[in-house]
Amino acid sequence: MKRFITVLFVVTILLTPLAAMSQSVSIAYIDLQKVMLESEQGKQIRNILTQDAERLKKNLDGKQAELQRLKDSVEKQGATITADARAEREKQYQSKLKDYQRLYNDYQTELQQKDMEYTQKVLKEVEGVVRALGEKEKYSLILEKSQAGILYATPAIDITSRVITLFNEAAKKKPIK
Repeated sequence: MKRFITVLFVVTILLTPLAAMSQSVSIAYIDLQKVMLESEQGKQIRNILTQDAERLKKNLDGKQAELQRLKDSVEKQGATITADARAEREKQYQSKLKDYQRLYNDYQTELQQKDMEYTQKVLKEVEGVVRALGEKEKYSLILEKSQAGILYATPAIDITSRVITLFNEAAKKKPIK
């Protein structure tokens, strides 16, 4: 009898994982990079950032032209002006060059910050869409292609295009700010 109970116990322990595996496990993945590039909001963000970058570049180009004129002036008049006047102009040039470099760094930081803010907003909304799709379609697990370390997955479980479609529909109701 003792032996029977022991065998029954061992068989039960061994079969428990098989019973759990008999439930259907549904796994999918999405490519967030593709969502950011192909969704309507992703395209809007790229346009906004491109316009901002062009506006800032025009401002920087004006400052750079001013710097070049000042440098040329110092070089042309270098031999004809006094050493004190030359030193003063070079000091002006160095000061304006530092201002230009500071402005350039500020613009870079501003663009990176805007990109990060927009990206975070979109990713939060995409997460909601993915969560709703996962619950509706009863997925056990949805992975992100690049972050999950997926080396290979059959395209049949790639739900990126469905996420983009659902995200675009949701974005029409709530445009980006």
